Amino acid sequence: MSFSALPSELQRECLSYLPLTSLLTFSLTSHASYVLALSALTTLHIGIYHTRVSALISSMSLSEISSTHPQSAHIPLLLPKRETKDKHTIIRRQNVRIAAILSTYLASLRDLELSIWDLEQPLAALLGRMQNLKHLSLRLDHPHTRHARLERHFWSSAAPSTVWNELATRADGTKVFGRLESLNLERSGITDFQLSRIIEQNPRLREIRLQKCLTLTEEFWEYLACSRVATSLERLAFTRSGAPGIDDGVLDYVGALKGLKYLSLHQCHNIDNELVRKRNETEWGIAEVVLPHSLDSPSGDNGCIEVDPQWK
Repeated sequence: MSFSALPSELQRECLSYLPLTSLLTFSLTSHASYVLALSALTTLHIGIYHTRVSALISSMSLSEISSTHPQSAHIPLLLPKRETKDKHTIIRRQNVRIAAILSTYLASLRDLELSIWDLEQPLAALLGRMQNLKHLSLRLDHPHTRHARLERHFWSSAAPSTVWNELATRADGTKVFGRLESLNLERSGITDFQLSRIIEQNPRLREIRLQKCLTLTEEFWEYLACSRVATSLERLAFTRSGAPGIDDGVLDYVGALKGLKYLSLHQCHNIDNELVRKRNETEWGIAEVVLPHSLDSPSGDNGCIEVDPQWK
């Protein structure tokens, strides 16, 4: 039986296992193939960068979230030099280019990872329309990236923003997403309320990773402990947060997360190593726990000092 004789559902299923380059090649063979390929692209991991060096470093420091799907290789795209003059231009062009790509695949994508400097409202609104997403990763933390017009403290944190409302709720009351199984946010200015709305609307969440989300407080932990995913969440990473209120007190909520198999509190400097270890041994029984501080430094420092002569 020829491929064209298969039902369209089986054709899409077969194509979904192709690497992205092969899928794009197939889409060039005919108009029918192009339409079919559009509906078969389910995984996209992409980043927009201002230099080749930043693209390389970002690719080397990809988050721990990975997929066994053949399409999950990270795709780096470079901005033209004329679009990299300053921070605001870079962020705007990153968002515009990503939005142009995603607008074609709104219905088909299931697994999406974006590497950009910041999220703006139009792109956030577009993400909120992706009803079939199961895995979403927004990588906004690139501390090794350098630019002459970028403030030193830019990568240290992100301010609270109404942009995240686009992912938290809709004006008509309908769900945003709804099918998420994993969520990864890095250097996000999302608030406790905004994140709680996302979790509330996605009861299938099994994995949540929050890196350098300094706007989150103990209220997030309190909400999570009594949320719809409290007993089904399997992996939780809350890392690189020295925010006030993120201290030993948040450990009181971990016990309610009955399904946890993995917990990371890496570089949460206000949480005590020994207390985490003791409570896991006596109360939680989580199979894998990453302690707040590295074993060789009470402050969590790895002892490395970066020296960049071009950074002034």
